[in-house]
Amino acid sequence: MLNNKFSKGVIFSCIAAIFWGLPQPLFFNELNHVETIEVVAHRGFWSFIFLFLLLILISNISDFIEIFRSRIKIFILTITAFLITGNWAGFIYSVGQERVQDASMGYFITPMISIVLGYFFLNEKITKPKFVSVCLMFSGILLLFINLNQFPFLIIWIGTSWAIYGLLRKQVNVNASIGLLYETFIISLISIPYLVFLFWQNENSIFSIDLKTSLFLILTGAVTIFPLFFFNLGLKFIQLGLAGVLFYLAPTFHFITSVFILNEEILQIKLVSFIIIWIAIIIYIYDSYKKEIILNNTQSLN
Repeated sequence: MLNNKFSKGVIFSCIAAIFWGLPQPLFFNELNHVETIEVVAHRGFWSFIFLFLLLILISNISDFIEIFRSRIKIFILTITAFLITGNWAGFIYSVGQERVQDASMGYFITPMISIVLGYFFLNEKITKPKFVSVCLMFSGILLLFINLNQFPFLIIWIGTSWAIYGLLRKQVNVNASIGLLYETFIISLISIPYLVFLFWQNENSIFSIDLKTSLFLILTGAVTIFPLFFFNLGLKFIQLGLAGVLFYLAPTFHFITSVFILNEEILQIKLVSFIIIWIAIIIYIYDSYKKEIILNNTQSLN
C-alpha cells in the first residue's frame, strides 16, 4: 500500500512526532505520584533493556562495541547521556507539575537556540529570516520573564538541553539508536544503584504502590524507544530537514494536550508568547524550505 518512499518517510516521521506529542505526556501524567528522579532512573534503565533487545533482534550491535574504542565518542556521548537525562527530568517534572505548556514552549524554541549555538560553535551563517526568528523567540521569552516576575527556567532548560544535546550528537558519527543505547547504558550505571538503594530502603515505587504503577514504570522504556524507532525509519526515506519540520507536531500536540485533555490553565501572556514563537517558527520553516528548494535546483542543474 505504501509503495512511495517519500510517503513512507512522512508517515513514519509523523507517527513518531505525534506519539512524542500526545501519548507521552498522558503516559507520564499517570506517573505523577512517583518522584521525578525515580521515573527518570526507570526510564533510562528500561530504555536500555528494550533497545538492547530490539537491536539484537533487528540489527547488529557491533557499532555499540565500537564506541568503547574511541575516547572522543565515549567523552561526548557520556555528556549527551547526562544532557538527555536532564531533559527527560525537565519534561517529566513539567507533566507532574501540570506545566506541559512550558515543555511545549521549550521544544518550540530549541531550533532557534540551535541557530545561536551553530553560529558561535560551528561558524554557521545566520540568514536574515533566521535572525528575525531568533529575535522573536527571545522577545517571547522576555515577555514571560517581565510579566510573570520569574525566570522561565523550565522552558529555557528543556530548550537549551535539547539544543546542546543535538549540537554534541552532530560531532560524533554514530547511529541514533546506537548512540541512545550507549547513553541509556551510562544512565543505567547510575540508575541501578539508585533503584537498588530505594528497594533497600523500602521506598521504591515499582514494588510498593500497585500493579499499574509497576507496569507504567517498566513501559517507560517502550514509550521512549517506540517513537525513536519510527523517526529513524522515516529518516531512511526523507531528508533530515523535512523530518525536523515534522517534529514540530510534537510540541504542538504537547500544547493541545495540556489545554484540552490535561485541562491546564493557559495564561493570556503565555498565549501571546506562544503566538510570537509560532510566528518565529513559520519564518524559520519558510527560510529552511526556500534554502532546500535552491539546493535541489542547484543539484538538478549539476
